[in-house]
Amino acid sequence: MEIFIDGNYSNIRFSSAHFIPGDWKCSRIHGHDYSISVRIIGSLNGDSYFLDFSKAKSNLKEIADFLDHRVLIPGNRRGIVLEEKGGYLKVDLEGKSYTFPLDETRVIPVKDTTAECLSEYILEKFVKSLEQKVEGVEVEVHEGPGQYAKSTWKH
Repeated sequence: MEIFIDGNYSNIRFSSAHFIPGDWKCSRIHGHDYSISVRIIGSLNGDSYFLDFSKAKSNLKEIADFLDHRVLIPGNRRGIVLEEKGGYLKVDLEGKSYTFPLDETRVIPVKDTTAECLSEYILEKFVKSLEQKVEGVEVEVHEGPGQYAKSTWKH
């Protein structure tokens, strides 16, 4: 049995700015309007349901709200140097230096802030938030119409 939560339809969305280091257009600061969708696999085992939809949606919304309207910084990127000072976060990476108000950033434990890495990060946070036993979870992070990254966890 599986259930599906469509993040775009359910308003599980966030808008964030980021940059992906390298010698290409995505190395410049830019943003996306993301949505998070999830497919959850479980067994009824004689019950009528295996997961509380409202709790699952609430957990996803909490993750989206944490990332919403922030500059996403890849905390696990090789060579990144982060320095907090006077309410600001200075980011040095591959010859570029950025300074952001600290409360407008989220340093997340990923190598890069790509849709692929974000889907792994969100999957891990979502799976840890589940109170019921499930057999599998797929998280899709849509970064625009028609394009998304998907990560999968199986028990």
